[in-house]
Amino acid sequence: MEVSVHPRFADNGLVYLTYAAGTETANHTRLARARFDGRSLKDLQVIFEVPQRKAGGQHFGSRLVWLPDGTVLLAIGDGGNPPVQLDGALIRVQAQNRASALGKILHLTDAGQPVRAAAFAADPGALPGLWSLGHRNIQGLAYDRGRARVWATEHGAQGGDELNSPRAGANYGWPLVTHSREYFGPAISAATGSPRFVDPELVWTPAIAPSGLVVYNGAQMPAWRGQLFAGGLVSQAVHRLTLDAGGRVSGQHRIDIGARVRDVRQGPDGFLYVLTDAPRDGQLIRLEPAPPS
Repeated sequence: MEVSVHPRFADNGLVYLTYAAGTETANHTRLARARFDGRSLKDLQVIFEVPQRKAGGQHFGSRLVWLPDGTVLLAIGDGGNPPVQLDGALIRVQAQNRASALGKILHLTDAGQPVRAAAFAADPGALPGLWSLGHRNIQGLAYDRGRARVWATEHGAQGGDELNSPRAGANYGWPLVTHSREYFGPAISAATGSPRFVDPELVWTPAIAPSGLVVYNGAQMPAWRGQLFAGGLVSQAVHRLTLDAGGRVSGQHRIDIGARVRDVRQGPDGFLYVLTDAPRDGQLIRLEPAPPS
């Protein structure tokens, strides 16, 4: 579900993969790494796996982002929608369980070992490597070098998709506070916010079904440097988000693609690349500046 190369890939050739493993009734997210020898991947090794086993094929999360110190953040989904349960309760409440990996961002070394956040050091029951909690299903994760912060786009249920700026030790509220509604109609939570939780930077209702996120810093489109580009599966567009001097969202601009946007990346050439999937065959699209009129 994710492919990411080590920050020192040119020296070590390490490629990191996330994927769903197990059976229909007992499955989880795995993180593996292998070495690329120029022709194929060698020595595939599972370096982390979610301890909890869940049923169904929903909400594996799986996005990766590298931090400047060479450690990596791994986003894990909450496990699924009702009626999926774990331990006798709806599985989504695992997002508030500090001992569970479900509905979290985890902080790991490049060997898959947990990095214990200072914010959870006093909680002996917290899962080693827990970085932030209260997430539903992150499908876009990016590091903003210019602002030294992380950005994430996250699926809501019926509406309530979110842009967050996760930080270590923070709780983003799912499913206790949310703008989402159940797919069968009623509100999921009585409140959309609380002083106990961090509010989203932006909420999309109706849903765009975000997937893929990048902070642009290339030379090809200098006017867009520092802006966020979020893909949308349902919206079939790339959403360009401008930020003010304080790093808050100040505007949105839609780039229509006409197909479900699965990912958005910046290429080494400084252009933006968009990956699409169904309903039409997948395409790789390069966005370039418009020629002078």
